[in-house]
Amino acid sequence: MNKNNHNEYPINFFTAIFIRFIILKLIVFDSHPVQYRVPLWESLAKKFGSDFTVIYASSCSVDGYLDSGFNKKISWDLPLLNGYSSIILHSDNGKPLSGWNSLTGKGINSILRSIKPDMIFLTGMNYRFDFTALILAFIWRIPVCLRCETQDEAVERSIVKSFFRTILYKTIYKRFSLIFYIGELNKQHYLKHGVSENMLFPANYFTIDRFKAFSNFDKEFLRNNLRENLNISLSDLVIGFSGKLISKKRPDILFDAIRYLPFEIQRKVHIYFIGSGEMEDELKSKAVEIQNLYGIRAHFAGFVNQSELPAHYLNLDILVLPSRKRGETWGLVVNEAMQAGCSVITSDAVGCNVDFKSWERFRVFNEGDAIDLASKITSLSFFERDYSWAYSRLKYYSLESSTDSIYSNILNYFAD
Repeated sequence: MNKNNHNEYPINFFTAIFIRFIILKLIVFDSHPVQYRVPLWESLAKKFGSDFTVIYASSCSVDGYLDSGFNKKISWDLPLLNGYSSIILHSDNGKPLSGWNSLTGKGINSILRSIKPDMIFLTGMNYRFDFTALILAFIWRIPVCLRCETQDEAVERSIVKSFFRTILYKTIYKRFSLIFYIGELNKQHYLKHGVSENMLFPANYFTIDRFKAFSNFDKEFLRNNLRENLNISLSDLVIGFSGKLISKKRPDILFDAIRYLPFEIQRKVHIYFIGSGEMEDELKSKAVEIQNLYGIRAHFAGFVNQSELPAHYLNLDILVLPSRKRGETWGLVVNEAMQAGCSVITSDAVGCNVDFKSWERFRVFNEGDAIDLASKITSLSFFERDYSWAYSRLKYYSLESSTDSIYSNILNYFAD
């Protein structure tokens, strides 16, 4: 059986029933409730039942916290603690999520002693909290599995730093029994750092499909209604950005690319920003310049919470994620945009480009190259809007696919 493609993972029925109801207790250690991971915990809880628990270090995303990227206090408008059993340890040390020691290992040993799990599941190695769980699992002889977004291409490193990083990862990864990779670069990272291929299984990054309940008529209505409310022509080519308006994401290059577009495309372009951040004032100044020079308008939607996103994505024709090589390990806005049927352009510094670059309406441009970006916009401008062009291929980047892979391969591990 090839364990590294998108195949099903068969489980002996009687073994699955025995493990499911008699033996297996799974604990997830996660830094805080994250809006794109919570659906996975809800889905796994349906599989494992009462033997599944998520242990959070912090409740900052539920309470609301200052996100320096968005430059505002963030509190997601989705229920983040429903549908699964969870315990919050409140092991914050100073500002949450601000560094390795900002989430401590307080309370983990007591949890392990109380629940006595058969396996623990880690979502990263970013905090003292994560390392404490891993070390205690080793002491207690509990197998550990991992799903995180680490890769080797997102950041440029010195030779010395890369050398010590490699030693560290090779040492750490020996402690894991199963590793689930979120995409191709993540998989290559593990292989490079000594993980054998038979320990690796796909659990690709996904976002909840907020569009599948909508008919094409509904999607067209939401798109047209928003455009009419914003005085955007139904025939305009809306090129958008979604995310934090920060230097790492390089949203200003959308304006730089305008001058290199053919006139027939320039005259129908509208720029659309979803998000907030430290570059907002600078971008608004550039928007005035572009309108004066080319008559091209830009709209700033501001920070948009999860439940309000669908209409904004449906409004776009092309989403651009032009990030610099400063740690864009995946780029989940790309998944959301393709679920809405948008064409997508990313820089070659965005991690998911390796997975999606061969897809029909996906383009990759050289980081920081406005001329190359303009050429990619031009090539996508001729496509008619199609809400479902990526639908069939995105099933491998879905909640269902990741849940099935994690559940099946954990059970198979114990069955073996």
